Amino acid sequence: MADRPEHRLSEIHAVLAASRVSWEWLIQLDGERDRALPAEVAADPRTQVERNGRQLGIATTRNRALSRATAPLLLNVDSDDVPAREALTDLPPAFEDPAVGLGFGDWVEHWPDRDPWIPDVRFDPGRLEPGRLSQIWAAERWVPLHLAGAMWRTDAVLAAGGWTATVGGADIGLLLGVDAEWASFYVPVTTFTYHHHGDQVTASDEWRAQFDLDMRFLERRRQALDRLSGRSIAGR
Repeated sequence: MADRPEHRLSEIHAVLAASRVSWEWLIQLDGERDRALPAEVAADPRTQVERNGRQLGIATTRNRALSRATAPLLLNVDSDDVPAREALTDLPPAFEDPAVGLGFGDWVEHWPDRDPWIPDVRFDPGRLEPGRLSQIWAAERWVPLHLAGAMWRTDAVLAAGGWTATVGGADIGLLLGVDAEWASFYVPVTTFTYHHHGDQVTASDEWRAQFDLDMRFLERRRQALDRLSGRSIAGR
């Protein structure tokens, strides 16, 4: 969790608290400032908080939380986005298939001055074979799902090396690693809400320029993973 004013920790906690699944919320605070959490979050014994002590960035912050995870499934939640209750109930059954490493659904995007947007998802419900999402990314430099609201098998994330240490491709780097060896599963329900706001680093021109540079590394990573898995390299 980065040091930003527009966090939605109380809303996230309300969703978790209303669910009937067993959960633990591992909050990893990025930055130097020791900020107070909402009272209901701090008081919940299922919430475990650690601090980086200095600004380390998204990938390192998530990986430090990952190092503390003991549950078989992970749902990454950024502090300015809110998961839907359906993410906690409708995504876990996908992992009953031991070959599935990633489960995802639909999402809603909100802007301060625009109507909500629900993207079209091109997948049929159910399983996607390993390599399918990487093939789409190779052709389009985009995948029709939002990784900020995805659920992951913990072992798959650990085996893939966690979130990739890039400026803008931490999620994509992880996706490529997991997708190389694991199937994915699409569940046609809304699993989280993505909130756009002025404090997002990803909205800046500087971030986008750095992201473009990171694409070169991510493409090399994809090619290497394709070679190791024996698949042909699309767009080589």
